[in-house]
Amino acid sequence: MRILWFTTTPALGSNELNYNGIGCSWVGTLEEALSTSDSSLELGIVFLWDKEKIDSFISGNTSYFPVHRVYPKSSVRRIFYNWAHKAEPHDNLATYLSIIEKFKPDLIHIFGTENDYGLVINKTKIPAIIHIQGNLSTLFNNWFSYLSFADLFRYSNFISLLKGYGLLHDNYRFKRLAEREKEIYKNCRYFMGRTEWDRRLVKIYSPESTYFHCDEILRNSFYTTTWKPIHKEDLIIIVSTFRPGIYKGLETICESKRILDHLIRNKKLVWQIVGTSEDDEIATIIRRKYSIDFSAIGIQLLGAMQEPELITILLKADAYVHPSHIDNSPNSLCEAMMLGVPVIATYAGGIPSLLQNNLEGILVQDGDSTALSAAIMEVLENPEKALEFGIESRKKALNRHDPKRIASETSRIYNALINETQNQNS
Repeated sequence: MRILWFTTTPALGSNELNYNGIGCSWVGTLEEALSTSDSSLELGIVFLWDKEKIDSFISGNTSYFPVHRVYPKSSVRRIFYNWAHKAEPHDNLATYLSIIEKFKPDLIHIFGTENDYGLVINKTKIPAIIHIQGNLSTLFNNWFSYLSFADLFRYSNFISLLKGYGLLHDNYRFKRLAEREKEIYKNCRYFMGRTEWDRRLVKIYSPESTYFHCDEILRNSFYTTTWKPIHKEDLIIIVSTFRPGIYKGLETICESKRILDHLIRNKKLVWQIVGTSEDDEIATIIRRKYSIDFSAIGIQLLGAMQEPELITILLKADAYVHPSHIDNSPNSLCEAMMLGVPVIATYAGGIPSLLQNNLEGILVQDGDSTALSAAIMEVLENPEKALEFGIESRKKALNRHDPKRIASETSRIYNALINETQNQNS
């Protein structure tokens, strides 16, 4: 069985490239689980590569195909390119098709709809399945839900705006990406997802297609470590993990932190945010809009971290909070559940499919800083309940992210689609 993946990460090929990038590490764990469980699998992985140009290579039973993205080198041309708000730096479709012709897969597995990978679907007779990550159309529709156009224009770095960078320009790019995504949905016959939210999206955007439920494997270290409450005499630590996006709820955290500081007088409350740094644009905008100093009010923006550092921080937390305004199945939340950290998250996108309210944690309305603050107080004031949340969420996560079950289910889906195609062609 020959399967060709299109993804944003080199997966296990990162070892050959000495690449320690942040994000999509779960794709590597899926590669590892499939390779271990099915010796007949021949895997090819196509990935976008912004660094030095490299040739395709083979490691183990996997072939890796880096596709080099070329951006304008001239600063003037780069500004014009940025202001054009193009979806892609150039058309990679011919390159993708040449890799398909070279590898000759039985099935194409596309991870996500944010890139142009899905354009290959109606250019080849080989069956393809899309593994849903998020949804750009929904994200675009929620772009200005909590920070307005005027906010971005007023508080962004003016020089960056002139050069075509930043969240304001990203909105126009996302509009084009969302339009392309709808075309990709329409052309695809098979989808793989894991929440009620993404299943319903498929029903709307591709009503004649077939949807398969399949969960995701998390990074290995999260399976072997368990959170235990740590008594800290005069300190409370809240942890959140998210990238610097406009929809991740950083402004909600700032408001909730202000509310909590009025409620908690006898201890210092520190809110640590992994994945977002002081230099990120969203932090700059919120700092300017609300005239705040993050460190002065006890919010630590720690930036991107590797797996061991992140686990160390999570194990010291009193609670994990995921305040996003829109998400499908954020692995950051799933990883906190796997560790057994008491979690609080928002009723947004696919998150209610991950977490049962008041059994495995607490769900609150997104953007509601008062409700979020109250939920955090419930966890802090009821340590036995917090521990129970952690035990139940870890139990849920161990079952949902079981590597052997997911590898078996993925192989079953692969075989079902390949056999269906062969029967149709015979």
